[in-house]
Amino acid sequence: MTIHIEACNESIRQIAHWFESTYADKRGCPYYWIDGLTGKPRDDRTLLPELDDYAPLLYMVGRHEFAHRQVDLLKERFKKNPLLFSHPQIRRHKGFGLPRRIRRWIPHTDSQDHVEILYGLMELSGLAENPEYLDLARNILDVLIRYFGGKTFFRSLRMLPIGPVLPFAEAMSGMYLEILADMAGMTGETGYFDMAERWGRSWTGSDSFIRYGIFQSVMIEKSWRWIPVFRRIASRMELAKANTAMASGLFAMAAPPFSCGWALDALFKWVEGLRKYFLIPGKGLAHTPSIGSGREHGPILSTNFAVMDILCDLYHLKRREQDIEFAMQLADSFLRHQSGATGLFPDELEGRISYIDANTDLAVTCLKISELTGRNIYREAGERAVAGLLRYHAGPWGYYRDVGLDDGKIVDPLVETRFVSLLLKPLILLRENVPIYAQRNSWSKFRDR
Repeated sequence: MTIHIEACNESIRQIAHWFESTYADKRGCPYYWIDGLTGKPRDDRTLLPELDDYAPLLYMVGRHEFAHRQVDLLKERFKKNPLLFSHPQIRRHKGFGLPRRIRRWIPHTDSQDHVEILYGLMELSGLAENPEYLDLARNILDVLIRYFGGKTFFRSLRMLPIGPVLPFAEAMSGMYLEILADMAGMTGETGYFDMAERWGRSWTGSDSFIRYGIFQSVMIEKSWRWIPVFRRIASRMELAKANTAMASGLFAMAAPPFSCGWALDALFKWVEGLRKYFLIPGKGLAHTPSIGSGREHGPILSTNFAVMDILCDLYHLKRREQDIEFAMQLADSFLRHQSGATGLFPDELEGRISYIDANTDLAVTCLKISELTGRNIYREAGERAVAGLLRYHAGPWGYYRDVGLDDGKIVDPLVETRFVSLLLKPLILLRENVPIYAQRNSWSKFRDR
């Protein structure tokens, strides 16, 4: 083993300590980013909207009270505003709904700002066996359905305080298909699955998916498609998170307990679309497809690993050899560029920067591929990457986001705290040495979102 269990234990203890002390504001909520040289927050932004990126993982390493406190803070916010993070803190700073200058001044809420909250509450409800967390998630989801749900799509932006909802939906709303399917499975309320199925069929019935097997990044409601700016927006196609989010939603419907046949067929078609329009042989998947004007730029690790994750899960579900072979083909494209000096992967194949989150996620994916195939080369690559993260990204107040690929020198002393907590995923897996696919409750904790 490249990385020792005690090194995993020490890193887990250190990460938990940072979250309970260095990263915490006076209420106990972690700041979003920290100056890695001083340990001071860069601004007042907190991590609460990214609940799933930290609270369940810290619960898994024994910080139960800390995780419960995050839910208490969430309840306080929910009492003040049922739209949670529309004001003054919004998770994303770019989108498709309004010009950037207008977005800064016109109050609005973005449905994507609530995704990690719902994931986190649902995950914690299972870990803590606390039905109150699931009830809270269901109440929030019901509010969002009233505000954003439509006949054909789960839409993205709503103006405040009374509307309207803008007439488009992003493919990232596939995350809500996953949430709805999971909520239906956890509560037994099939109405949630019916909504997921209705909205999912709208996406698989789109012109781009029928023709190419690929999801466009944005869908515009028919009565608005004549407007030129909306037509331009609707022509965009991107690998992540647009296509991968929608594919993850379809997978949640295709998996037990619902085992939705049309969703599985759509996934198979999507995989073939990736091969035909995104794949650059020997280099991985481009960020944009070879359709129309062509590709803007080549493969990026932080978008490719999400596809590898889906392919692993799909292989686990249906045992189609072409799925795991495709996952290995993509992984091999990046393994060839793993630094011999640091064990780290570049985020872009020709780049010389190691990006912490991409390395963390690929390490987990390598462990998955190794488990499914029995090929130790992937496990060894994943272990080397984790060892490189612990050695070269480490600082006195966390793990730096970007360092030099071959020398580990600091590129920017920024510490994004969610990337520090997400490093717990491979550390837990390596420390406990448990099969990821032993049962649904095991592999779902380590899936990418």
